[in-house]
Amino acid sequence: MPFAEHHRIILTIPEPFHFSRTVAKPATWHWSTPEEMFHDGILWTGVYVGDVPLGLKMSAVKNKVNVTVFSDTVLTSKELSLLQSTIWSGLGGDEDLAGFYQFARNDMLLSETIERLFGMRLATLDDVPGRTFLAILLQMAPMKRSDQMITALLHHFGNRIEFDGKMVILWPRPRDLSSVDVDDLRKKANLGYRAGRLIQAARFLAETPITLRSLSTLPEKEAIAELTRIPGVGDYSAGIILGKTSLPLDVWSVVIMSELVLGRTPENPREAISGLISVLTERWGRWRWYAFVYLLNDLENLSKTYRLSRIG
Repeated sequence: MPFAEHHRIILTIPEPFHFSRTVAKPATWHWSTPEEMFHDGILWTGVYVGDVPLGLKMSAVKNKVNVTVFSDTVLTSKELSLLQSTIWSGLGGDEDLAGFYQFARNDMLLSETIERLFGMRLATLDDVPGRTFLAILLQMAPMKRSDQMITALLHHFGNRIEFDGKMVILWPRPRDLSSVDVDDLRKKANLGYRAGRLIQAARFLAETPITLRSLSTLPEKEAIAELTRIPGVGDYSAGIILGKTSLPLDVWSVVIMSELVLGRTPENPREAISGLISVLTERWGRWRWYAFVYLLNDLENLSKTYRLSRIG
């Protein structure tokens, strides 16, 4: 049964802020779920407050974001407050984008990119389970293969919600995925060995909930260590989940970044990862995650100037 409209929220995100570039990034990165919809400046998506799924219709006028909330029942004041803070931080309300721009204007590679993507916030939604499932499905696989697995997982095991004449599929809740038979998950979603990793991760998160809000109180190394307690999550996946300053380079992105920064293609990409992380950390310091996200979302333009062997 379709969710009904129960609440309307207006949130103010600090300038600079560009809603469309933030929630519908040029690299086609989703905000909450790959099965959300964005059209004519409107995002139809969904989130969980606790274990409760909610539908969201979002749009913006400059830096004022209008959110219509659809659900089964009216939210309590506590749930509504949590939702507001989740969306605000998930849209990058607490990011120092102005500080990054001040730094980036003095970097030849970044200076033009920030002008083309002006106002795009990183927008890391506090959804550790969803980000964990995504990170596991990105491991050791070409993007096309990862996309196939993500789509299959959501369509067979995701949480469908209907509202405002739309249907959105959310990531499965940990408690739901943890009870799925591993062979059934492997077969229906064609996940191979990742099926076992997903179920183990879901069981851990069902018993030991982790939020980005709680991790934000820890030094980054400790936050990464906390995330690597999740079965199937190593340092690379933890960097994707946390989305803070660590650089989650893989064999694809290390080639891109090497060609952009060093002007050469590494002969052995996997062996080049550690050295390039050191180079990028020295060059961009605390802004390295911002730089990484901005460059990956500007590859279409950058490929007109730089020889990028993995683009085209």
